[in-house]
Amino acid sequence: MVPFFPLKTTPIVSPELFALLKNVSRSFYLSVRFLPEQIRQTVGLAYLLARGSDTIADTNRLDPGKRLEVLANLSRSIAKGGDPGDLSACINAQADGPEKLLLERLPLLCEKVRELRESHRALVQEVIAKIIRGQSLDIERFESQLEAQALPDDAAVEEYTYLVAGCVGEFWTKLCLLEWPRYSSLEQEELLSRATKFGQGLQLVNIVRDFPSDLQAGRSYLPLPNPEKAKNDPALAEPEWDRWRLRAHQYLQSGWEHFRAIRPPRVRFACALPVLIGFRTLELLDREPQIRPGVKVSRGEVRWLILVAAVVAIFPFLEPVIARKWRIRG
Repeated sequence: MVPFFPLKTTPIVSPELFALLKNVSRSFYLSVRFLPEQIRQTVGLAYLLARGSDTIADTNRLDPGKRLEVLANLSRSIAKGGDPGDLSACINAQADGPEKLLLERLPLLCEKVRELRESHRALVQEVIAKIIRGQSLDIERFESQLEAQALPDDAAVEEYTYLVAGCVGEFWTKLCLLEWPRYSSLEQEELLSRATKFGQGLQLVNIVRDFPSDLQAGRSYLPLPNPEKAKNDPALAEPEWDRWRLRAHQYLQSGWEHFRAIRPPRVRFACALPVLIGFRTLELLDREPQIRPGVKVSRGEVRWLILVAAVVAIFPFLEPVIARKWRIRG
């Protein structure tokens, strides 16, 4: 689709699981597909593990306690080796499709973690432990009450977005720093800080986009004082929703700065694409007169953004043009 990057289609773990990655990852697959070979397998494997644990966490047909137990077993398996335990209840609760197949392949994925070289394996173990912690907190916070619940304060929102997404930015960056001595024009500490905000920004985009449907399901990832009232009248949530929408834009700005600072073209592309999709999603939300569900970037626009990301990854002098388009500083 994008002619700028000659690509060896080295499978991630196996051709079957590479196809599985495509089916379960949506836009993220587009970034992983074009990553350089030295990190593609590690990133793809980490993503599949995170997607598998997310599927377990979302298996609402199972008791919350059972899901927490399965997640804990999976986390221990990835951290220390060994079998992830009995997944049959989670597997049987899935409809036939890629998510069910993914859960069936989790024992294989855990084995593949042990085959990674030590430095890569340690990073995968670290990031998956944090992600599963965030998913477990999600179950504990939202599935113990009958009424709608909200995260209690800004600190809880920051914690959640870090555990499920900000830590992914850290993981990605630490992995790349292992492979490219001159990976970035920034010092490591500053680069990691921006990478963390990048991940959190992407998660905040998801939160504000999905806010109406999440609220109807009885959960708010925004710290509303009375989520039950907001569930019946979403207009009550608009000031808080606007505040976090603006913060999402600020954090994506860090993502853009992160992208501008890195050097390998393929990694630049892999970072440019999600940040552009994020900015475009916020632009669509900005145009809406009120909070409503169903706002998303169309497939046609995603194809166009793939081309834009490829061009700006190869030709940095075009960065100001893109920055003006989405009101990005720099």
